[in-house]
Amino acid sequence: MQQALARFERSWLWHGTSEDSIEKIIQQGFNRSFCGKNATVYGKGVYFARDASYSSHDTYSPPNSSGHKYILACSVVVGEFCRGKRDARTPDLRDAAKNILYDSTVDHPANASLYVTYHDAQAYPEYVIIYKERR
Repeated sequence: MQQALARFERSWLWHGTSEDSIEKIIQQGFNRSFCGKNATVYGKGVYFARDASYSSHDTYSPPNSSGHKYILACSVVVGEFCRGKRDARTPDLRDAAKNILYDSTVDHPANASLYVTYHDAQAYPEYVIIYKERR
């Protein structure tokens, strides 16, 4: 039982987004229908980063007209993961005999820095960070 529960431990991960999307995510949660806006290298899901610096890149968190950027600190159930594949709609099979999939995909299983979820309820946006970079 303890091993089964370990699959549901949460990880704190980051998600960069635009000012236009922030309110939708807060009100409606994450939505895979919008995947592919930036890339689908590790699968067609919602992307999260281990490091805030990655999510704060202008590609993922574009500054608004006032220069403010938006990133979310998220509670994410990553479970058991495998390496992601370009444009995959689901993770690989974890147990073919039982038709059980991995829970998420990552960039590098031994030292993951990017995580992709495939069920919108796997992640909850706990905190919104609004900031302005010094240049």
